[in-house]
Amino acid sequence: MSNQDIKYPHYFKDVSDYENIDVYRVLTLFKVNDPCIQHAIKKLLCAGDRGDKSMIKDITEARDSLNRHLEMLNEDGLL
Repeated sequence: MSNQDIKYPHYFKDVSDYENIDVYRVLTLFKVNDPCIQHAIKKLLCAGDRGDKSMIKDITEARDSLNRHLEMLNEDGLL
């Protein structure tokens, strides 16, 4: 591990038990539980790489999901 790795250990997860990991495993490993944030991360990780949707469309949809998350926090009095 480099000094940078040690400085930010929360960015590194042990995946040695897995032959492959997908976006859902990443979300689980990083304990991302909110569906709006999960959706945004999924869109951003594969932006423009999922067939018929462009990168701009995926980024826009990710932003929309995050905006909805902020709206929900506001509705719940958390903002």
